[in-house]
Amino acid sequence: MYYVIRDSEKYPPSILKEDDYFQWYNPMKKDHRVEFRGSMNECYDYILTRYPNTRM
Repeated sequence: MYYVIRDSEKYPPSILKEDDYFQWYNPMKKDHRVEFRGSMNECYDYILTRYPNTRM
């Protein structure tokens, strides 16, 4: 499972593996937003359709 994470509106979204997500973020805090969950390919497709001007 991978997550598309949004820290701030001025930074592009990040794709994190589930283990890395729980290492870096506390889901109980509201300092980030999980926009999408899925496989790596689904996360890339989500970013490309939602944020077409974002370079990865």
